[in-house]
Amino acid sequence: MKSANERMKELNNKIAVDYSQSVGLNAYFRVCRSMLNMANDYESDGYKIKAYCLRRRFVILFIDYLSQRQDYKTCDPKIRRLWSQECDRVLMRVEQMYKEILEGYIAEELELQKILRAPSPHADLPTPLSPNTSTIPSPGIPNSTSPKPSPPKVDRSTKPTNISLPPILIDGLHPVLVPNSLVPTFLRIAEPNTLLKLETCGTLCGRLSPEGDKLVISHLIISKQIVTPNSCTTTNEEELLECIESSRLIVLGWIHTHPSQTAFMSSMDLHCQLSYQLMLPEAIAVVCSPRFNEIEYFSLTPDYGLGFILQCQQTGFHEHSATSDLYTRCKHVVFTDAPIEVRDLR
Repeated sequence: MKSANERMKELNNKIAVDYSQSVGLNAYFRVCRSMLNMANDYESDGYKIKAYCLRRRFVILFIDYLSQRQDYKTCDPKIRRLWSQECDRVLMRVEQMYKEILEGYIAEELELQKILRAPSPHADLPTPLSPNTSTIPSPGIPNSTSPKPSPPKVDRSTKPTNISLPPILIDGLHPVLVPNSLVPTFLRIAEPNTLLKLETCGTLCGRLSPEGDKLVISHLIISKQIVTPNSCTTTNEEELLECIESSRLIVLGWIHTHPSQTAFMSSMDLHCQLSYQLMLPEAIAVVCSPRFNEIEYFSLTPDYGLGFILQCQQTGFHEHSATSDLYTRCKHVVFTDAPIEVRDLR
């Protein structure tokens, strides 16, 4: 078994940050807020190491990348001060959690050493002579009069403290639960724009399931936005951040319309999806085509599309010289009859 220090070093080495300069600063602020809310959820549910990893990712992302950006250095001093204070607070918690996790590893290491040093209960017994086969009991049916062992009692009030989520995975991703009412609700909100052949977009937010093994979409947030026939750009991002923070939501993806085209992912859509999927591999993009009656649930392909778009520095609508699929239909979406809460900030 590896030592406690080796396990801690291995854990830290697994905490990677994928960063793209092409992703806007406000999008990264949204990612950071969502990341910290998710860490809080994990810690509340007993997944301390998951919470530690997310917080450490935030600290690395902020110190090594975001704080070095020119647009961060020139943004509102109040915003810089708030995020700097947030980073200091999270860093203190990361250092504290590091000690707590290391202590847990050390306790496990000592317990294992204690078990290995304990003498075998049969160590002092004399070596038996070759047995008479007639005296060897056969492993038959136990005596029916013997008392049956009682099943172990399970205290279901206690929360898990390990790092592992229950193994409910679809193509390596945890399921995203999508209310059946999401798309009809969004299309009703988008209808005035759709009639004018203008796009509409919204942010999909939610929480971890109580078991910690699923992501549950519960909120549709419609931000102020600038719309055209083939694009939709959110504005007043600070309102979205306040909304996410006040309800401790996790950003799980986005939804938008193609009022006069089919449901597909344009080059700009792919770059937009990157900003969501960098933080959360399960993040989804819902594309609605009212004209062609198409609804699709997309994500960047993890083995090709994500890395390709991460390296692409082009902006606006452009061609991609891809040699494989950049995006695919989501297989980890599960539909439910849960309600959807709408917050229209326009």
